[in-house]
Order: sequence, then structure tokens, then C-alpha cells
Amino acid sequence: MKKHLKVLAATVLAGLALSACGADSGSSSSEEGTTETATVKVGIVQLPIFAPIYVAEAKGYFDEAGLDVQLETVKSGQDAVPLASSGKLDVVAAGFSAGMFSAIATGLDIKVVASMGVSDGDTEKSPTDLVVSKAKVDSGDITSIADLKGKKIGAAGGAGGTGAFLLSLALEEEGLTINDVEIVNLGNPDMPTALANGSLDAGLISAPFSTLAIEDGTGVSMAVPPAGTSGTGMLYGGQFADTENAQKFFDAVARAAKDLQGEDRYSDENLKIIADATGQTVEELKSVPLYTWMPNLEPLPEQLEGMEAVWMESGAIEYEEAIKQDTYIDSSFSEKTS
Repeated sequence: MKKHLKVLAATVLAGLALSACGADSGSSSSEEGTTETATVKVGIVQLPIFAPIYVAEAKGYFDEAGLDVQLETVKSGQDAVPLASSGKLDVVAAGFSAGMFSAIATGLDIKVVASMGVSDGDTEKSPTDLVVSKAKVDSGDITSIADLKGKKIGAAGGAGGTGAFLLSLALEEEGLTINDVEIVNLGNPDMPTALANGSLDAGLISAPFSTLAIEDGTGVSMAVPPAGTSGTGMLYGGQFADTENAQKFFDAVARAAKDLQGEDRYSDENLKIIADATGQTVEELKSVPLYTWMPNLEPLPEQLEGMEAVWMESGAIEYEEAIKQDTYIDSSFSEKTS
């Protein structure tokens, strides 16, 4: 039976957006005393989970705030963290990883300011599933999560990625950890094929690839993240966080998040924006479930604590003491937004 992934110390924060102050990120005044448009450089992984940023841009919320937001696609949050810390990026929207925590531990100046996509816990229609090889299920080799011990499981980003954390929540229900399985670093698009050819026993797969694997008979969904679970968010670079434009940017994104509450996220207008931003068609987007978003995009400290603990236990993080959260989490932006 399909289960919810049990939250470890708490539900997993998902939200990763990282912002560092670029050369033009501060506002400036002309001779007539009017405020000029300020440039904000945003590194973003091109996925629907970051829809509030795409919606804010398309609906003109950034323009209304006097911000010229430049979106730059990045491969992962781990790659973008140093760019934010150094001021080459102002904001990053991506998944959290062990590498992010390690970077913070070395003194890189970044702040987790928001969560992004959050699971609604729907076991029948989830943006992310733990998909097990149907051949393994049919043969009786894997009939429960407990049978995953010693098996090869795909997770984008490997043992230090968000997928591994989400996997750990499912394994914990049966008294297992990610140290009890062999994690294979494989991208979501490649996992259905790996399940079909037997090179993977299971995979933590995001839609639409999870949906494809299930619908074509390659795999069987065995667990989904519980309601409130997320592995992504927004981070600010320390320099940008200290500017007045940091709150303006946050307010615009939170305004868009409110446009995406409940079934409104499936409105024709919003689906068109998200599809165009992520290189999909509206029809493709309609065929897979979307995440939900906190109205004020507040960061989720307990979830971050759980992620750090899992990666410390697995060895993906090498330091021995947890980082004090007040040094890298800043909830003030969500508290101030209307």
C-alpha cells in the first residue's frame, strides 16, 4: 500500500532560493529625485516548483516594485550558492542539498528566506513518488519499503541531494536509513529507463517522469511525501539581503504565491505562464500534479533541521555539530510581507 513519507524531525523544507547582491541590485536616484529601476539577478532551476517567481515576472509584479529581474537558469542550488555569496547572483531558487549546508559551514554568506513548492500529501496524485520496479514487485522481491534494504535506489543529486532526504523519510518508517540502501545519482528523466532495464530497483522520481513510469507499467508508486513537505526554497546572498530591494522582491513573489493557492494554481492564465517558463505545453503541465505554496512563503526551520541531521548521519556532511539556524535562516521577510 502506498504510504506517506514520514517526516524525520519535521517536514522537509523545500524551499531553496539563494540571493546575493549584484552590482546593480541597490536602488538609485536620478537628478530629478525619481527612483530608477534596480536590477536583481536570480539563479533558478527551470521547474514548475518555482512557479511564484515566474508568475510574479509574467504578471508585472516585479515591474510594479521597481525591479528589473533577470532570471538565469542554473543546474542546481549547490552550483549557485557560491555565486550568491559572492554577489554575482542576488537570489537563487533551487533544491536544498548537503553541499549547501557545507558551504554555510565554511562561512559563505547566504540566507534561507523562503520555502517553495510544498506537497499536499495526495497519495493518488503527487508531484513526487517513490517508484519501485514493477518487475521486482511482480516477482515478490520488493513487496514493502522494508524490502528496499540493500537495493539500488535512484535519487537526483545522489546521497547529498533533496531526493535522498525525501527517500530517508520513507525508509525511516521501516527503521531504515539511507545508509541501508545504495543510492545512485541519476537525473529524473533517466530513472524510468533504469527501472525498466533493471539497473535500478526503485527511484525517488518527480513528475512528469514519475507519472510516465507508473502509467507505462514500468513502476509502482510505494510512497509520497506527506502534506507540508518540500525540498526547495529561496536563498538570498548576504549583501542583497541587507538592501531595501530584498523585501520588495520577496513581496512580489509572495503576491504571486497567493495567486497560486488551491485550485487557482490550475487556472488557464497561471498554467500558460508556468508552461512557457519551463518549456512545456499547457497540455503537458495539466497532465501532472503541481505543488502548493505557503501564502507567505515562510521558511521552515524544523524541516531544514531534519535535512541537516539526515545528511550528517549519512556522511554527506562532514562537520559534527549542527549549524545554528539563526546564522542562516531569516524569517523576517515573510513576517513583513502582507
